[in-house]
Amino acid sequence: MPLENFIVIYVNSLFELARDLWLYFLLGLIISALIQEFVSTKKLLKYFGGNDIGSLLRATTAGLFVSVCSCGAIPIAATLRQRGASTASALTFLLAAPWGGLLHVLLISGFIGIKNTVILLIFSLLTAFIAGLILAKLENKNLIEIGIPKKHKKGEKHICVECVDVEKMRMIHEKERFEKRIVYCVPKNMRQIFREVGKYIVIGLLIAAALKAFAPSELVVKYLGNGGKFLPVLIAVPISAVLELASEGLAVLGGQLYQLGASLGVVFVILMVGVATDITELSMIWGKFGKRSSIAYLLTATAIAILFALMINLVF
Repeated sequence: MPLENFIVIYVNSLFELARDLWLYFLLGLIISALIQEFVSTKKLLKYFGGNDIGSLLRATTAGLFVSVCSCGAIPIAATLRQRGASTASALTFLLAAPWGGLLHVLLISGFIGIKNTVILLIFSLLTAFIAGLILAKLENKNLIEIGIPKKHKKGEKHICVECVDVEKMRMIHEKERFEKRIVYCVPKNMRQIFREVGKYIVIGLLIAAALKAFAPSELVVKYLGNGGKFLPVLIAVPISAVLELASEGLAVLGGQLYQLGASLGVVFVILMVGVATDITELSMIWGKFGKRSSIAYLLTATAIAILFALMINLVF
C-alpha cells in the first residue's frame, strides 16, 4: 500500500476520533470550569481530599452523578488533583466516572439487558473502589506520587499551595454578577484547564489514531465469538488494551460481542480494561499525576477487572 494511503487512513482515523470525542471532552471541560468557578476549594477537598474510605466511596459514587465518558472525566480528575485531592480519590473517580453517563448505560442495556447492565454496573463500581483502596495504601506509603503536598502555607491546612491563587481568584469572582461569571469567567477557566491538560490529550489522540487505523478489529470477533470461562477473558485483555474508543464506543462493541456469543465477563473486560488502558487517559495520568501513579493505576485496575470478569463468568 502506498505511503499516501497510510497517511489518508491515519488522518481519517484521527478525524473520526476527534469527531466522536470532542463533545464529551467539551462537557468535561465545562464541568471542570464550573467546579473551579463556583465550588470552594475547602468544600471540594472536604469530600475528595483524603485517602480514607469515606473519600474513596464518595469518589466512586460521584461517577454516577457526573454524566461524562472516560474522555470527559479526564479534565475533571486533573482538576481535582491540581486542587489538592489525593491521587487515589482522583483516580478512583476517573475509573468510576464512565459508568455515570446515561448514554453509556442505555447503549449497553440495549444489547445485554437491564439485569446484566446492573450486574456490570455494580462490579465496575467495586473495581473502582477497590482500586482506590490499593492506590491509597501505596500513596500513604509514598510508593506513588502523593496528591496533597506535605508543606502548606500558614493557615491553609487543607489547601494545596498550587490552589491558593485559584481560590483567591474564585473569591474575587464571587463579587461579580452570576451572568458575568458564566459568560466570562467559566470560559476563561476552560482555557486555563485546556492549556494544562490539552497537550496530554493531543499526544494520546495521536497515538490512539494510529491504533484505530492499523489495529485489525477482525481479531476481536474471531477470538471472542463464543467465550468460555477463563480463556476468552484473558484473550480480551490485550485486545481491550489495543482498542481506543470512548466508553460509549466500548459499550457498543461489548454489546455486539455479547450478542455474537461472548461471555458477560468478556464484555466487562472490554468495558473496564478498555477504559483503564486508554492511551489518552494514561498519557494525562503520566503527565499530571506521575509515572508511578500511572503504572500503579494501570496494573491495579486491570488486575481487579480480570478477577471480577472471571467471577462474573463463574456466577452468572
